[in-house]
Amino acid sequence: MARQLVLIEDEETAWKLDERTRELGRQGLAEARRALAEATRRAAA
Repeated sequence: MARQLVLIEDEETAWKLDERTRELGRQGLAEARRALAEATRRAAA
């Protein structure tokens, strides 16, 4: 079995997404959901 690296994180060094990045992610998900819904409607027609 291959060895795996152990990731060491604590609260001080753990990376976090800033609010702008989170908002861009939310917008991207909303757009993807709209596109999927539209594709589903077109396929059903």
